[in-house]
Amino acid sequence: MSPATLHIGAAAGKEEAVKTKAPEAHGKRPMGVIGRLNAYLARFSAIKDEDKVSFFRLMATMINAGISITKSLRILTEQIENVHFKQIIEDLTMRIESGASFSEALSAHDKYFNAAQIGMVESGEATGRLNQALLQIASETEKSTQLNKKIKGAMIYPVTIIVILIGAMYAVMTFVMPKIKEVFESLGSQLPAMTQFLVDASDWMVGKTAGIPNGLLVLISLVAFVFLFLWWKKTKVGRLLWTKATMRLPVFGNLIKKSALARFCRSISTLTNSGISIVKALEITAGSVGNPIYEKRIRLISEDVKRGITMGENMKDDPLFPTMVVGMINVAEQTAQMDQITGKLADFYEEELDDMVKNLSRLMEPIIIVILGGTVGFLVIAVMLPILQSSDLATAGS
Repeated sequence: MSPATLHIGAAAGKEEAVKTKAPEAHGKRPMGVIGRLNAYLARFSAIKDEDKVSFFRLMATMINAGISITKSLRILTEQIENVHFKQIIEDLTMRIESGASFSEALSAHDKYFNAAQIGMVESGEATGRLNQALLQIASETEKSTQLNKKIKGAMIYPVTIIVILIGAMYAVMTFVMPKIKEVFESLGSQLPAMTQFLVDASDWMVGKTAGIPNGLLVLISLVAFVFLFLWWKKTKVGRLLWTKATMRLPVFGNLIKKSALARFCRSISTLTNSGISIVKALEITAGSVGNPIYEKRIRLISEDVKRGITMGENMKDDPLFPTMVVGMINVAEQTAQMDQITGKLADFYEEELDDMVKNLSRLMEPIIIVILGGTVGFLVIAVMLPILQSSDLATAGS
């Protein structure tokens, strides 16, 4: 969905046409078996953050133009290409027409709209600044999306190289080494240890267990392990343990920490600027920070703030919060400028993350080159060593 596809200026003139199409938008038109199957499968399609950014931005534009929420949602339903997102917006429309508020309707789809977005919409409804809240949500979602893209983009290169390396090693061990083994056997001399290791490993991989090549079993096991690991990482315990482990890593640990701090500061700034109390802002931020360790700590801070303990005092001497953050939070509490100061902190950490992600690729390149060079060098030496030794013996004999 793109803003260019929606003509806001003509929206008001099409309201009557939209009314007549409402029954179809509500999904009341009978569907055949194929239609029902497509509607069911559409539920599993992904909803991109870019779609949500456009959704919030266009909703703000139409509401600011005086179009009601339900009519705005119907217009968007006609423009959206993502079938799954279209279904969600149709459901939002029906819930609002049944008496629910916009924030309550969004809460029914908390899998796709996070706590911070729902809280800001609720605040916008209460203060009469819904269009401003929606524009702010769009802006913050866009920043978060760009940050996630940069981090994922930095990881694509090393992961791709590792996958290619594993595939190349599999091909060498199952297709190339059995052919070279025949050359080694024709030499008739004892093989060096590293060459013998490769030959034995190749023999095992081309061998079979229960009629299935061992090499294929290794690949299947590797793929199964990856899927099980990804599933485990999504569980509550797995997510916590994995975060603890990655936060101890030399480079990535600092990256994860600064990412969580950037989200924490940005969320607090956005929510308090929307008129949400600091206690509720902390509760919402805990659920949307995306880090279970920070989530647990922020919830404890929220409970302490309820009892009268300031955020700065609570964060003091905590390794999760750098001295600069604690000092700035103290100033924010004393001057009642929480939204402005945490916003500046968020800008700072987002710039730091941007620089770290750029340098991460440069840092990974020499490591990957060493791994690739070491692997290729080992294979070349292991293959060439017995041939060279045989040539030396032949020369000495002559």
